[in-house]
Amino acid sequence: MLLMGSKGAEGLSDRKFSKRFTFKELQEESTPQKIVYATLQEIAANGLSGTTTKGISERADLSTGIIHHYFDTKDNLIYAAYVYLVLDLHQCTLDIFKHESDPKVRLQALIRMSFATVHVSSEARDVWVHFWADAIHNERVNRLLNIYYRRYRSNLANAFRSLLHDTKKSREAAQLLLANIHGVWFTHRFSNSPRERERAIELVEKQLDMVLATYS
Repeated sequence: MLLMGSKGAEGLSDRKFSKRFTFKELQEESTPQKIVYATLQEIAANGLSGTTTKGISERADLSTGIIHHYFDTKDNLIYAAYVYLVLDLHQCTLDIFKHESDPKVRLQALIRMSFATVHVSSEARDVWVHFWADAIHNERVNRLLNIYYRRYRSNLANAFRSLLHDTKKSREAAQLLLANIHGVWFTHRFSNSPRERERAIELVEKQLDMVLATYS
């Protein structure tokens, strides 16, 4: 589900933490991916301050030596967990644009993407919150988050453009819809209102119809 073009994805994939690891390995069934899954669980359970390499090693059933072999530091591990979520969004976006040609269906699919099970699971939903908070003071994380937002807006605007036939209106519509997606996501996460995932998606889809009616 990443929200970045192929060039942006390659840029992340080629960035190395050490000679033993690149982000390409997170797209395969591999030891690095197993470590990242354990990191997601550890962050969700204990927060960033309580996350330890030892805790991750116990969850992954791997030695701390193997974890350091691939990721070098805990900060790199946490960053890799953020990247994993963003890469998942990227892949979902590529699939949507590959298989759906109707622009409104694309928009509906992009909405559902943010509420996919992996991103509202008990593990990932809490990691997303730490991702946003960590970006305030961490330059590397801030850059990643900005890539995520830019590409999400761009993909929404691309779909809107086919319906509105106006670049400025499409950008504004994309910004409004993106704000609504994240607003409903937060209320679904923190207040359980809407409680059900499908109800959350329904609310955002109603906002989509309102945006289209406003700008058409």
